[in-house]
Amino acid sequence: MAEKKELEITIGPDGEVQVLVKCIKGASCVDETKFLEDALGNTIESRELTDEYYEQPHGVTQTNKVK
Repeated sequence: MAEKKELEITIGPDGEVQVLVKCIKGASCVDETKFLEDALGNTIESRELTDEYYEQPHGVTQTNKVK
């Protein structure tokens, strides 16, 4: 079963668009909004990363080498 992905999009009265990515762990959350960024002219004023950004995606493990 595919994991649930959720985008919350808010458009303010001044035309400002805010996108909140939910239920996507790791850096792939940025990839999920690429189509919106492209459609809106790639004018990103700021990006705030959530705690989920720093979590490992399901099925991905991190290995550290120790010398």
